[in-house]
Amino acid sequence: IIDYKLFWISCRDEQEANYLLAVINSDVLAEAVAPFMTKGQFGARDLQKHLWKLPIPEFDPGDALHAAVAAAGQAAAVGASARLAEVRSERGDDVSVTVARRELRAWLRQSAEGEAVEAAVAELLRSG
Repeated sequence: IIDYKLFWISCRDEQEANYLLAVINSDVLAEAVAPFMTKGQFGARDLQKHLWKLPIPEFDPGDALHAAVAAAGQAAAVGASARLAEVRSERGDDVSVTVARRELRAWLRQSAEGEAVEAAVAELLRSG
């Protein structure tokens, strides 16, 4: 069963998808959009309603910064997949979504891959 918070978009290719995933999942974006978000019992919420209020440019594969964001997103996805495999190895295959999210967020905040995403997205939002 899917509630109203499932979103999808058709991308031209994997590079554009990596670009969007890097931007949407970055802490930089979350911090920038926080002032627009409603506040709930557990903090800011409804990111999906407000993230497009920011100057996020449409993906242009010929733009070096866009390509850098996409590459950083791809590297982070590969690293996160490896980290999830480690977590499953340590805790068993039935790792809850809550544990997986917590572990992956912590890994992203500490990893070179996560730092690259944050730096590239910060530059993108500054230039937009």
